[in-house]
Amino acid sequence: MNLVKRDCGINMRLVPYGGGWTDLYADFGEGELYFIISNVMGPGFMELMRALYYLHPDNGNSDGTDDFIDYKYGILELVNNNYVLTKIIDDTHDMEPPFTYRPIPWKAHFQWDEEGAESRWVLEREASEDGSFAVKLHIEIDRSELKIYDYKLNYADLCYAVADACTRALKKHGFLGYHAATYEEDINVRHLLFLKAVALHSMDACEVTWYQEKGKGDTSDFSKELELLLFDM
Repeated sequence: MNLVKRDCGINMRLVPYGGGWTDLYADFGEGELYFIISNVMGPGFMELMRALYYLHPDNGNSDGTDDFIDYKYGILELVNNNYVLTKIIDDTHDMEPPFTYRPIPWKAHFQWDEEGAESRWVLEREASEDGSFAVKLHIEIDRSELKIYDYKLNYADLCYAVADACTRALKKHGFLGYHAATYEEDINVRHLLFLKAVALHSMDACEVTWYQEKGKGDTSDFSKELELLLFDM
């Protein structure tokens, strides 16, 4: 693969502090913000990775994600033996069955607990099947006073910054060390690989070969996945 570093315009530094704490330093182009994350009290840094992963329309599966992802509904019609998206609606309550739809992710929301303070994140995109899009990022940091920040960022650039921060932390601490320091759930390698593939414009590294034959299973290229995982961004 031809993986090439680039400047995404966003800087992130992830610091597994220890004892269940994680620090995150993030500069979205207008000055550095500082986040303190208590993984004992709630979700950690991986929630940001999870949000970015499920905001992509290729991963728009409402099962198990409706706790933090808001979906709209893409109505599908059969055209020449292929289902084609014809419109996107807010809900299906007024639709007359039968109909076929695909969940279209458009908003993610989560918060990081600081044990006495918190930060709240909302990531919003235009609901569509397009894999290249802008993200409206809204952040509220509620400590001694409430501070609000709003940004409009390219999705691939945000993926780059998050994947870069995670890769550097892994290179320093390792999977086991990261978990021991943060008490967080194991880093989701599938999510990290996808974000790196988007960021580096190398989606072929995430291609899956599907087999109709039962028992044969589906395959991906392990060597490409390892190369992508180890690549310094």
